[in-house]
This record gives sequence, C-alpha cells and structure tokens, in this order.
Amino acid sequence: MTHTSREYAEALYELAAEEGKTEAYAAALDTVEAALAESPGFLNLLASPAISREERMDALSAAFQERIPLSMLVLLRMMVYRGHARSLPQMMESFRDLAREHRGETVAKVTSAVALTDAEQAALRAKLEQRFGKKMNLECSVDAALLGGLRVETEGRVLDGTLRTRLQEIKEVMDS
Repeated sequence: MTHTSREYAEALYELAAEEGKTEAYAAALDTVEAALAESPGFLNLLASPAISREERMDALSAAFQERIPLSMLVLLRMMVYRGHARSLPQMMESFRDLAREHRGETVAKVTSAVALTDAEQAALRAKLEQRFGKKMNLECSVDAALLGGLRVETEGRVLDGTLRTRLQEIKEVMDS
C-alpha cells in the first residue's frame, strides 16, 4: 500500500468520522469498487494522460454524482486531478483497514489446503481473538499446494502451520 493512498484514506476517514457516517462512506466505497470491477477500463480511463483532465473529471462525476457523498466525490476528483487514480483500490482498502481499527477489529487472511467448515472457522476465529485480543474477520482461501494445515496472516504476523512448511523445515535440518 502506498503512502499516498493511505493519506487519502485517512483524510476520507476523518471526514466520515466528523460527519458520523463511517458506515455510509464504507458503503459508498463499495459502490465505487463495484463500478470499477464492473468496468475495469474505467480506472484506465481515469488514469490515462491521453485523455484530458477535464474529461476524466467529468467521467468521474457522471459515474458517481448522486451515488456517493459529495465530500467523497471531491476527494476522488482530487486523486484523479493529481494523477493518483491508480491508487483508488489501495485507498479503499486503507479506508476499510482504518474503519476496522477504530472498531477494534482486524482481518486474518487464512489459507488452507482444503475449505474450512463454518465450525472450523468459528473455532479458529475464537482462538485468534483470544490470542490477539481483537475481533477477527477471517478472509479464507484455499491453496491445494499447501498439502495440509493452514497459514494465517494478521497484523503483520504470519502463523504458518502448513504441512509444506514443516516438510521444508525438516529438509533443511536434514541438509545441514
């Protein structure tokens, strides 16, 4: 995540907090994210130096006016105007991170060899919440290359209990 995208996210979060509308702003960012996902070329248009700045600003306003808070639209226009359109996805992710931090939550990215059941996710969430003292939101994914076990990334830490890593550690011990 770039420093620039984090600064924009902090400014947007401060605006949202001042207005008491952090959840509404998060929902508006979902609208922006959905529009970018629906039309991947739109971000390219907003970032293209071949298209005049005025046309890019008009396109942004046309896409989101009346759909998102005015102060958010102004911030997005500022990003496009200053040539930071490509930082939009990172800025939105940073905003969500800030919102979670202020709610005392964090995200744990969990990768496992097979899909975890709801019961397994609940048990893992409870253990992680006990260990870190925060509410955990799990983002689970499957990577069959892990062979077994799971890997958790949260708050800059990696908890790796995968079979692949353990086998690698055994191999290193045997090679030394």
